[in-house]
Amino acid sequence: MAARSDRALHTACEVLLGQCRALNMSAPRLEPISRARMVVLLDDLLDAIESPTNARNQSLASLFSHRSAGHHHLDELTAELTANTPGDILARLCAARTATVGAVLRGALPMSVTNQFGNSHLVDYVRTTVLELCVLALPAGGEALQPAALRLAVRTLSQALGERFPGQTIEVRVPPASAVQVGAFGEGPTHTRGTPPNVVETDELTWLQLGTGLLTLDQALDDARATASGSHYRALERMLPLLDLSRS
Repeated sequence: MAARSDRALHTACEVLLGQCRALNMSAPRLEPISRARMVVLLDDLLDAIESPTNARNQSLASLFSHRSAGHHHLDELTAELTANTPGDILARLCAARTATVGAVLRGALPMSVTNQFGNSHLVDYVRTTVLELCVLALPAGGEALQPAALRLAVRTLSQALGERFPGQTIEVRVPPASAVQVGAFGEGPTHTRGTPPNVVETDELTWLQLGTGLLTLDQALDDARATASGSHYRALERMLPLLDLSRS
């Protein structure tokens, strides 16, 4: 179990660094506020790593809830840094923070950390940071969004969905990354064998946008970016977003 946790953390750290490097390479296409946000996110991660804990950890879904509710603090830091720092300096800060994070992640790491959103498994905190970095990459397009980071973000969102809404009424499929079954707020059948009668299927990029509030289920269906079947699939609308980044 410990070895598996170590591998998961190592993988998440490598993916995070790869996504940071991709954003640095795409710096000319990033808005100053996105560069500032990257600095703030990496500083926040470094602060968490420096605060190990043996206290009980919250679930990934709980981390998402607390992060959504407390995101204004990160927003304020981002706005302040954007207003007071020229764009070229922000690009250099992003590169410097990436180097610092890389050095820290190559050292001994705590498995659990205290952060401004509670106590968390470090792997959950790293994965959530990767998720936010993926959202930063969306406007830049091209290779700014790394496939490994997108896939990790998709799986992170699906895990949080399953934790927050346990059940077997709706299956949300994001091939080839993930598939998760969830309840429908006590409505609909509990499925135990074969394909559930309520299925929503979409691609990785669309799921990233749905899970973070950048897109609604209706929009995804209207644009043929998602398909849905069954009489209870619309319960998924009430579950989204999982981590609201639409205002960031």
